[in-house]
Amino acid sequence: MPRRRKPRGYPVAVLIGLAVKNATIWDIYSQSIRPDTIIKSETSEYNFFESIINQLRPKMKHGIKTILVASTDEKEYEKFYDHINKHQHWLISGYELNTITIEYVEGSATKLDDVIELVMKSGLQRTIQQAFQEDSKRVFNVLEKRLGTSTGIDTLLFTLKKVEEAVYGEPPYPEYILLTSDFRRKHTNRVQRLLQFAENKGIKSMIVKAETPTGKRLTQFGGLISLKRIN
Repeated sequence: MPRRRKPRGYPVAVLIGLAVKNATIWDIYSQSIRPDTIIKSETSEYNFFESIINQLRPKMKHGIKTILVASTDEKEYEKFYDHINKHQHWLISGYELNTITIEYVEGSATKLDDVIELVMKSGLQRTIQQAFQEDSKRVFNVLEKRLGTSTGIDTLLFTLKKVEEAVYGEPPYPEYILLTSDFRRKHTNRVQRLLQFAENKGIKSMIVKAETPTGKRLTQFGGLISLKRIN
């Protein structure tokens, strides 16, 4: 009998194991951590950091906004952050639905054993939760602003049927889909298909735990809201 793979869960964050001449990128899901890419040092530090950012772009485009950088030397993280601040400042101080949260994690994350040790000993899950709270706060600030005006409410979709019609239909597509973990669990098959189509069309999504303040707020509207794109 073939061995069943452990459930992956939904995307939560990206972990970068940063060393002097290479970087290892890991995808963090709600139920697992999986390797993605190894990046070797380029001809210059600038090119090296840009290569990392280029690997992150598709993930950020689809709604991953929490980036963790693990290194045994915090100076490596600081150089990477300074590069972003100087050359890609929009990532940390731009449009609220596009900006990301970057956090430093002390330790190595170049091998699976390193990552397991980080999870077990460094409070990595707590760091993820704290960073994710900052990410969701920015997104929900945009949502609250729209909920506060009649014109803003007109840019929101509140039912699964309406969101499906917008995603499966013709452009312009929605900009963001927000849903709770409970809503995802209740409508597993439909939501899984919807989010896959959304990802293919460059629509960002964010799943929040139902018991969190943002999750409780979203539950007041049925557990799902989609934000239309405003030109």
